Amino acid sequence: MANIKISDLTAASAAADANEFEINEAGTSKKVTGAQLKAYANAGDGALATKDTVATADIDNLAVTTGKLAADAVDGTKIADDAIGNEHIATNAVNADSITADSVGADELNVTGNGTAGQALTSDGDGTFTWADAGGGGLTGDQFFANSGTWTKPAGVKTVYVTVVGGGGGGGGRGHFNNGSTGTGGSAGGIAHEVVNVENVNTVSVTVGGGGNGGGNNFANGNNGGTSSFGNYCSATGGTGGYGGNDSNVALNRLGGIGSGGRWNIRGEQGYYIALGAGNIGTIYDGANGADGLYGSGGVRVNLGNNSGWRNAQGYGAGGVGGTGIINTNNINNSKPGTAGAVYVRY
Repeated sequence: MANIKISDLTAASAAADANEFEINEAGTSKKVTGAQLKAYANAGDGALATKDTVATADIDNLAVTTGKLAADAVDGTKIADDAIGNEHIATNAVNADSITADSVGADELNVTGNGTAGQALTSDGDGTFTWADAGGGGLTGDQFFANSGTWTKPAGVKTVYVTVVGGGGGGGGRGHFNNGSTGTGGSAGGIAHEVVNVENVNTVSVTVGGGGNGGGNNFANGNNGGTSSFGNYCSATGGTGGYGGNDSNVALNRLGGIGSGGRWNIRGEQGYYIALGAGNIGTIYDGANGADGLYGSGGVRVNLGNNSGWRNAQGYGAGGVGGTGIINTNNINNSKPGTAGAVYVRY
């Protein structure tokens, strides 16, 4: 083999394994091969020439282990983009203890902003994420309106479930003492159930319909109940007042109110009546019961002989009881009013 001086080499890569090089050791000239030089450089006491001279091809598989890496020696600047994939990470190698607090944020997840309270990250289906309202939280509050007013949206509420009940109709006036007829009961207010998006509003006007007055002792029809509403979103009309005892249609039921604008619109129950003939003149006749409302029962006539009593309508939107028909004017019982409606907001 021909001798080659190291100074004659243009690059370290020209030092082939079989080439020989002269060295001077303590005044004695010796020869070493390229293979010997490489072995020395790679030995534990051999030093690599300069930084960045080791390529991937120069590192044997599994040559670099955890024991050969100083703490914090490898950071993000030493890892190329996409250089580490799933196959490079052992099962359970990364856990909560391996991740510094706040080290993974929206930037690392390709998410804009920090979201708002109660939101969670949802997938866009293309590898990106978006903040969105978290589901499954259930209802967090409610407000019941027995009188008209204003509903003010609590912070963070975007959807409400509303129930609107119209006022109950008043009972029909007492019956004529010459024909023994009785007033019919008042009908119940209508009902509307609706889910309302309130994301873009802060307040909503609430109207609660009053109960209709009874026909009294003048054989008059009872008054209709008032209409209840939640803004312009949904409403429910009041129940129809009962027929007076002197009305030729006394035996007819009168319609309950009806909901509108809701997801479910329900008609209120009809008031009751008692069919009596003229041959029964002289007997104390019960006034007909009022219709039940959503949240309670209608007025009830309780027969206690000549000392008969009443149970007024109980519950929002219930109808009043009709007046009695009687010949003895000392025991006349007048009809009763229906009850007011209500608006119930849940969120």
